Amino acid sequence: MHQNQSESLKDYIQYLPEVKKYVEELQHQDLWWTTVAMVGKINNENMDSQLLDSIVDTQQEFQGLRDRMISELIGRYLNQANSEIILKAQAAIDILIRNLFERTADVGFLATDDDLVEFMAKSSVSDEEQDFIYRRIQEYVAKYSVYDDVLLVSTSGDVRAKLNPQNPTTHSVDPLIRETANTDEEYVEVYRYSDLFANKEKSLIYAKKILAEIDGQSQVVGVLCLSFNIEDELERLFNTLNNGQDGYSIMLLDDQGKTLASNDPQQHPLGKQQIRPKSYEVPERIGANLHFTTKTTGYQGFYGLPWYGYVTVPNQTAFADRKNLKEMDVTIPKNSPLYLSQLEEMNLKVSTLLLIVILNGKITSLKRDVKAFLPVLDNFQNISIDIQEIFTRFIHHIHNVLVRTIQGKVAFSATLAVEIMDRNLYERANDCRWWALNSTFRQILTRYNNEKTISEVESDKLTEILMYINKLYTVYTNIMLYDRNGRVMAVSNPRESHLVGTVLPRPHDSSRCMSLNDTQAYVVSDFHKTELYDDRYTYLYHAAVKDWENPQRNVGGIALVFDSEPEFDAMLRDSEPKYTNQALNEATCSAFIDREGNVIATTSPTIKIGERIDVPKEVLNAENGETDTVFWEWNGQPALIGYKVSEGYREYKNGDGYDNDVIALVFTGM
Repeated sequence: MHQNQSESLKDYIQYLPEVKKYVEELQHQDLWWTTVAMVGKINNENMDSQLLDSIVDTQQEFQGLRDRMISELIGRYLNQANSEIILKAQAAIDILIRNLFERTADVGFLATDDDLVEFMAKSSVSDEEQDFIYRRIQEYVAKYSVYDDVLLVSTSGDVRAKLNPQNPTTHSVDPLIRETANTDEEYVEVYRYSDLFANKEKSLIYAKKILAEIDGQSQVVGVLCLSFNIEDELERLFNTLNNGQDGYSIMLLDDQGKTLASNDPQQHPLGKQQIRPKSYEVPERIGANLHFTTKTTGYQGFYGLPWYGYVTVPNQTAFADRKNLKEMDVTIPKNSPLYLSQLEEMNLKVSTLLLIVILNGKITSLKRDVKAFLPVLDNFQNISIDIQEIFTRFIHHIHNVLVRTIQGKVAFSATLAVEIMDRNLYERANDCRWWALNSTFRQILTRYNNEKTISEVESDKLTEILMYINKLYTVYTNIMLYDRNGRVMAVSNPRESHLVGTVLPRPHDSSRCMSLNDTQAYVVSDFHKTELYDDRYTYLYHAAVKDWENPQRNVGGIALVFDSEPEFDAMLRDSEPKYTNQALNEATCSAFIDREGNVIATTSPTIKIGERIDVPKEVLNAENGETDTVFWEWNGQPALIGYKVSEGYREYKNGDGYDNDVIALVFTGM
């Protein structure tokens, strides 16, 4: 707590009815103690003054314990409120940045697409060529549905092709075109109004120059501009972060502290000044609201534009009982580092001191025949019993608040973990389908399928493209092209060139891929141990390569080896709860499992990937999208387990033909 005790009481107790109730009970006992002591002083003839001094001293011990317990309980509620607001703000900016990192790879790859490069290199094109490139862009956004428009622009600003027919722009004077054409950077990222997308107030644009070989020299022939649908993306993200809780205002702010996006635009409209930029480390209470602002922690060295995640919530809501958490009968073991043994010892000390005072008083009263003082001592005995009962309830309540704080953290962390996973694997499903449509892949595999031969030049070309893709998309250990029989024709990883000419293991997956009849369809292996990933467990993503002349016919496939171990590990670690109590951090781990309890990934050194863990049936049988907590003896240690069942992201796992339920688990030992 950052304020002194009296100020904390004054500021927070109005929002904490349970604390107020305890304070009133203890104040009543304190007043009664003072009253009884005064009666004792009046009737202190022949009584030892040291006894009365002991009564006063013991009252001071009681008052110290009372203040300590009130401070502890308010601190627990503050920690609970702070944890909630920190998690939401950090997740808002970090999950967005993870998404935008993928966009930087997209623009880098699409700007080198053979068809787009060839189209932009021509000074004039036919209607047929114009229609082809439009369909090509449509195919792209059908897979990467995070974009609402794509433009191909000449260096002079003429729009050569666009996805959205409602976009009125035919020529742009935006300096972004010249900047992108002249930069040595891999891409340019801006968020502002642009006449490139004149029907939008602001656009988040990823731009990259398009280079073509003309007369033996590399020349800039245009600029590719991807418009990311940030409004739709943030609406989805804010809904996830709200997690059924009303009252939390979640925002994205620019570097000046103004609102770029809000889940509550009526109260926090776009452009409104929310904060003054500064370093934020802990939540702040301003007026009747709690606030927290944070920058991104970044993702693989990418930090995006200088934006903040910002959350504000009324104190009344921040301190309200978490109704979305189920009641759990959890007792913190006495040997747990969470157990408030110091408070229990202080409670015992006060009770013992008062008992000693009472016993000494009764002995003295009987010795000195001062029977008038006995009723006073009897009252102190009643006070002692009442105080003991109140403090016992008080300590139990503090424990309960601590449990509910952990409960909320593990449930929210599980939600974040599965959200990040679904979003990440959505991109993998997009990648395999889009790359399978590469015209060079289609042309070479079509000729090979017809003539059963491939030249060294063609083989080198396939390898070159695969290596370029893998350089941009580092989440794969290898990307392979194979023919109709599953025979590998080219790989992206030079260290695995020995695979060329061999048949892919698990022919069931490659044959399933050969039966796909839709460019939107894809195949994912089950999570399995494979020699393609050094005998470790992973997923392989497959998509069919279409015949150049007949798109209804498949001439081969592309297979992506997902680098599952570090990628899943990063997802879990990035979403794990952080506690101020180091013992809790050491007792926390997380995992992804399937419906049978088989481990897909884990941060626990005692659990192995691929093994089955004995998870409660209510977790394994939970509905898609369900999140909750269970109390469970895990590895002989009582633990709170937060879980969330995957529900897909956008169209991924939502009617696209792929079903693969994954459950995120977050354990915190007690």
